Amino acid sequence: MIYFTLFYEFFKIGLFSFGGGLAMLPLMQDVVFRQNWLTEQQFLDIIAISQVTPGPIAINTATFVGHQVAGIPGAFIATFSSALPSFIVILIVASIFYKIKDNPKKDLFFRGVKPVTLALISFAGIIIAKPTFFVSDYSQGIKATFIFLIVFLGTKYISKINPIIILLLTSLLGIFIF
Repeated sequence: MIYFTLFYEFFKIGLFSFGGGLAMLPLMQDVVFRQNWLTEQQFLDIIAISQVTPGPIAINTATFVGHQVAGIPGAFIATFSSALPSFIVILIVASIFYKIKDNPKKDLFFRGVKPVTLALISFAGIIIAKPTFFVSDYSQGIKATFIFLIVFLGTKYISKINPIIILLLTSLLGIFIF
């Protein structure tokens, strides 16, 4: 039964989210908490691991959630079912896009989807920021804010730093500070 639930929930997430991986995170969070599959901290840890793992964050998150819930078969099912709707939709869109490429209503649709995508990505940022910066232990929030500011200012003003070096440096900062 858990395999069917994983397939159904992640297929819905893949089908009803626009805007890429970060836009899928709020939907995943809702399912994970509604199904009582993970705690908030476990979900945040999975997001963090998914961000540093090669590949799309939504697929990585689905894989790790599926693994936590039902082992290797769960990881496969969650990954496959979250990617399957995109594959189906792309096949359908590709087959009819040529016919509608000059239709002005197509442009209106894409203009309407942009604010929804922005809202979903912003909500994903809030999901990650809230338990990271606004924690009951005041000093933990200050430490997290400190690391965030270093990374933000470093990437804004020193754009030639390799992202892998930034990742390694912030990992070391996290180890020493926390």
